Amino acid sequence: TEADVWAYILAEKIEVVPLYFSQEREVVVRNGMIIPVDEQTQLKPDESVERMKIRFRSLGCMPCTGAVRSEALHVEDVLKEVIAAKKSERENRLIDLGSDASMETKKRQGYF
Repeated sequence: TEADVWAYILAEKIEVVPLYFSQEREVVVRNGMIIPVDEQTQLKPDESVERMKIRFRSLGCMPCTGAVRSEALHVEDVLKEVIAAKKSERENRLIDLGSDASMETKKRQGYF
């Protein structure tokens, strides 16, 4: 499970990339998802960029990775958030929004 992975990271003192930890970042909230903003992000007419403290539960390419609100600055904090989470880390993968089989479709198309 995601919690098992974080418990292992904690126990083994494995170094983790900073994107897994909370930081104030520019985002746009679209369809209830928190999306990081970069130079390639195309805002819709009713959207605006805001800054919030977020982290990523799952990492992928920029256009398909969403974020979660977070205060977690250390592995112990992330583990606590993961244990308390009500939804899977997959909820933040934009690639899965197209249909129930979006990820599998992308695999067949050679996306991965």
